[in-house]
Amino acid sequence: MIKKEIISYQFGERIKSELIIGSKMLEAVESLEACELRGAKKAMDAFLDALAADIEMALRATGQPEFAMAEEKLRDARRKIEEADYREAHANLGRAVSHATTACDKTVRTLMDTD
Repeated sequence: MIKKEIISYQFGERIKSELIIGSKMLEAVESLEACELRGAKKAMDAFLDALAADIEMALRATGQPEFAMAEEKLRDARRKIEEADYREAHANLGRAVSHATTACDKTVRTLMDTD
């Protein structure tokens, strides 16, 4: 049980970090126009593909529903980026961070209770 909790915590922390990086990347995307914007969106999409794969791996490895919720918010953010609704995309990335944080908190509580 402890091994699963540690794995869940590690996934949660990594996903939180990646989501924060994604949010910073989105800030850069927002400031671009025309050709630069197209290229930046492609790079952002590739990054979000990798992030989605990490979240899916975390979900399969741990079964924590918070990772499924983070994955859903990431999909919502991607849709909003496509629509150039960056404000709502940021909000969805923030919600995904909250879900990953909850996953970490749950595992830390479980680990503390096993002492």
